Amino acid sequence: MTDKIASRGILELASVAGRTVVTRARAGNPQKLLLPRPRERAAWVYTSSFGGGLVAGDEVALDVKIGPGASCVLTTQSSTKVYRCPEGKVCRQDLWATVARDGFLVLAPDPVICFADAVFEQRQRIDVESGGSLVVLDWLSSGRRHRGERWAFRRYLSRLDIHVAGQHVLCESLLLDSAHGPVGGQFKTGGFDCIAMAALFGEKLVDAVEALLDMIAGQSYEPGQELIEAISPVHGGAVLRVLGPTPELVGRYLKEKLGFLAEYLGDTPWSRKW
Repeated sequence: MTDKIASRGILELASVAGRTVVTRARAGNPQKLLLPRPRERAAWVYTSSFGGGLVAGDEVALDVKIGPGASCVLTTQSSTKVYRCPEGKVCRQDLWATVARDGFLVLAPDPVICFADAVFEQRQRIDVESGGSLVVLDWLSSGRRHRGERWAFRRYLSRLDIHVAGQHVLCESLLLDSAHGPVGGQFKTGGFDCIAMAALFGEKLVDAVEALLDMIAGQSYEPGQELIEAISPVHGGAVLRVLGPTPELVGRYLKEKLGFLAEYLGDTPWSRKW
């Protein structure tokens, strides 16, 4: 990644004596990296920021390298809050990651919460070598809906690119812009307050992907259904999409459907939430 961003973090992990260790970690203001003592084979790393969120003009980025045989859960301490952006100043968050052969990266942040008039852009690119595995979760809530800020942000843009064994297998982009009409309108987010997408790729996940496809694909839905799920096979992996009324309900759904991660990590990112 060559873009010049003021706060550029580095996180590198390696497999040592059957366990994953962090060999290099650096974060710049306002970004923080929290590295608790490993509980299982995988390393758990939490990202956070001073002030608990991003303010107008904040730009943070993180370069991640998962070494051969290493496993990492990269998550957040809490939801990523994006505060008001006067004069349309953008809050930007970038992540560039590489996963080596037999490596495993689980990117499982809490949902993004954009306050009224917030402007947020996120770019993520992940390169997975042959034999590596990846789970990526990207999700968004409607904001502080109990304060009347339901889909009240100015602009939200998220782009995810995944390359597996040198092949560009997924380009996922979501743009919600109030300049194009009310974000909470009937033909945009409708009555839902949480949007989630999970991408799964890699040799470790072949059986789990097949099980999810058998479980979810082809389901029918009734008008007014509280939660909607859909899954699509993509180049040996799958993309799971969920719409729900609250982050809590969607979080419980993800905890159930992605519970197989405990087999590889010793726990799931949602075991102590919801």
